[in-house]
Amino acid sequence: MSDFCIETQGLTRVFGTLVAVDRIAVRVPKGCFYGFLGPNGAGKSTTIKMLTGLLKPTTGAASILGLDLQRDLLEIKRRIGVVPEGLHLFERLTGREYLTFVGRMYGLDRVTVGKRTDELIAMMDLGEKQDALIVDYSHGMKKKIALSAALIHDPEIYFLDEPFEGVDAIASKQIRDVLQSL
Repeated sequence: MSDFCIETQGLTRVFGTLVAVDRIAVRVPKGCFYGFLGPNGAGKSTTIKMLTGLLKPTTGAASILGLDLQRDLLEIKRRIGVVPEGLHLFERLTGREYLTFVGRMYGLDRVTVGKRTDELIAMMDLGEKQDALIVDYSHGMKKKIALSAALIHDPEIYFLDEPFEGVDAIASKQIRDVLQSL
């Protein structure tokens, strides 16, 4: 068994003539925080999209939790949590409804979904807004509900694309505390 939760070899993504990600070779040890830093357009979000199965690499290979990204994609998706770049929330649901929906999509039973939803709403300090439509949430609250959705099934790895972008200092601290506790 590997000591790495993520391994890539020559991971590349090309769009027409643009090489967005060029032969990345990464080994991320288990149990750590790992981040991609770079200017806009450097390929950070594209790399995350490839590692989470949202975008197919042009060439190269990757393994997540020892599973081949191409061959075992469905199993990988069951075992990871993702907060994508644009959040992509169903904003006409309440926070509670959204977490229930996501939990059920991951195959959790109703009792477990209810328990995890209660825990995550409390952890993210969303209790007062849990029954409000997500469309009426602030940007920071939307980030917290998206993170809650990524955590509801207790994944082994979290992929967070710009988790603090547009978030105020208080929400940023809450999110950091939650991530540190995990």
